[in-house]
Amino acid sequence: MLEHMLDGLVVGGGLAGLTAARILTKAGRRVRVLEAAAEVGGRVRSREVEGFTLDAGFQVLFPAYPAARRQLDLDALDLVPLPSAAAVRRGEREDVLGSPLDDLASLPATLKSGALTLTDKLRVARLAAALRASPAHELLTGPDESTEAFLRAQGFSEAALDHFFRPFFGGIFLRRDLATSARLFRYYFRMLMDGGAALPRRGMGEISRQLAQGTDVLTGVKVLRLLPRPGHVTAVTSAGEIDARQVIVATDAPAASDLTGEALTRGALSSTYLYYATSRRISGQHRLLLNAEAGLINNAQWTSLAVPGRAPAGQHLLTVTVLGLPEVDDAALDARVRGELSRWYGAEAAGTLRLLGLERLPYAQFEQPAGYAATLPGHATRLPGVLLASEVTSMSGIQGALESGEKAAAIVLGDLTGMSRPRGA
Repeated sequence: MLEHMLDGLVVGGGLAGLTAARILTKAGRRVRVLEAAAEVGGRVRSREVEGFTLDAGFQVLFPAYPAARRQLDLDALDLVPLPSAAAVRRGEREDVLGSPLDDLASLPATLKSGALTLTDKLRVARLAAALRASPAHELLTGPDESTEAFLRAQGFSEAALDHFFRPFFGGIFLRRDLATSARLFRYYFRMLMDGGAALPRRGMGEISRQLAQGTDVLTGVKVLRLLPRPGHVTAVTSAGEIDARQVIVATDAPAASDLTGEALTRGALSSTYLYYATSRRISGQHRLLLNAEAGLINNAQWTSLAVPGRAPAGQHLLTVTVLGLPEVDDAALDARVRGELSRWYGAEAAGTLRLLGLERLPYAQFEQPAGYAATLPGHATRLPGVLLASEVTSMSGIQGALESGEKAAAIVLGDLTGMSRPRGA
């Protein structure tokens, strides 16, 4: 009766699930991915609105991620490198901070910038040299503390924390208080040094689409329950029952907790994104914009300048990141963000901006405070034949999702090399 049983069923078509399915499919296993949404990718997706390409939130790829180098065809993604520099905004004032080795054009502005003192700039160089002294994955081990405590121990000034580290790493960690694990800070800093940041020309969704190629994916199918049976697992879904010898749950932590009964939730960090269009060239700044003042905006980028082709001819696209979920309606939030942009560009220029879209992500990351790694769940679950593949087993982000999918597939295949690979390697 079970002659058509699948070798594997993957619940969730995000990066972790797609990676696991891709590896198992290449190994000759008959695997299917079930995704409850209408498209794969989870939080790594893109959409077209009036000819503009909008990513889900403000995301970038660090091409130096080891798992990305193993699992992605980076050339086929047509990556556009982003400048190794940022523009710090304080009202009308804009100070450029960058690495002259990677962004030569930023050198004069960086030397003159008042956002960081010369001593702080030297401390950045010293920190960079120290972080290159060992393999990147080893930065995720050893004693841990908050990122703020680590940076203060390095001697960075209050101005350096407020003008650069809080807004820049606030965009990565989705919190400006720098309470995130210093291990993660050091790892991401190293990834930026090793390969910078980049965006696929046609949108971050290209990463998900590439991973899905060649895999059996069904969208719009929700898994309701998992029932372990002798020798297999029955998945009760919105489209009926499906039997598989093994199941990999690759949903977000709350949904995975519901399906497996495991305590997987580690808190949630939320974020909000506003996408603006304008036919007026308000700015020529293609670098990341960091808000060094109090306000709703954490960071922003003229995406159409950084990645040509993301906007129709004669149009410009500005993506704005707001941390958390402001308790105001969309119209009020738009008005407040425009007010802050008016301080940057003037009321007349800000008035030409047209809101293309507004996206609130209640679960964008899980909490990763100092010492969080000691509480990470493993891939096994209490349900026989059911494994977990989720960034919550490693770190929140693309590397964490990809490597979790790799490890779940390695467990299924009995691949000792894949199972023993250190986190972040």
